[in-house]
Amino acid sequence: MMKLPRCNQPSPSIPRLSAEQWQAIRTIWEYDPDQPSYNAAAGRASEKCQFAPPGKSTIDDRAKKECWERHGSMNGINAAAHRKADSLTDSYESRTVPDAKNASFSGTTNPVLILSSREEAENKRAEVNARHRTEWMQIAVLRQEALALRNSNLDQAIARIKLAKTAAETTAIQQTGERKAWGMDILVDIGSLKDMTDAQLEAIINGKATR
Repeated sequence: MMKLPRCNQPSPSIPRLSAEQWQAIRTIWEYDPDQPSYNAAAGRASEKCQFAPPGKSTIDDRAKKECWERHGSMNGINAAAHRKADSLTDSYESRTVPDAKNASFSGTTNPVLILSSREEAENKRAEVNARHRTEWMQIAVLRQEALALRNSNLDQAIARIKLAKTAAETTAIQQTGERKAWGMDILVDIGSLKDMTDAQLEAIINGKATR
């Protein structure tokens, strides 16, 4: 008996979002201080305004079309400034002249590139954190070696503990400077933005002093 081909079941239609619903997603994505992903922004907006959130690809297409851009939080401004610093550091290390066109973050309004550069910035700082932990583990090894030698060879034990102390002091100074340079321990008062104009916020992003 010949089998008839199965008909594809029509997929349920997803209602189109209104302009107000799209604006709710965009506002959360652009202004929330923790810089949510597309899905997270859509989820928050849908819970607040009671609508079914669209998929990531749909939001991505709309964000590209409308040139969505992060604003409004000092944390976001600092993150943008650090991504620019990362691109300049990369250019310096490769002995090339910094070029905004080739930088990994150059003030682009393309949300996909912004998120990509943000991930790269996080990875760079994760590498610094991992190295810092390894450096302290090395100092801990010197201390343990000194303790192990204290009964059999006191002179070597004293030499090891002195070396561990010197290494710890040098490491602390170096890591404090690196964490400042990478902006890893900055605490920001987000409320300080309320009196700033758009021009002042843009100046901060570009690394210029504001009045």
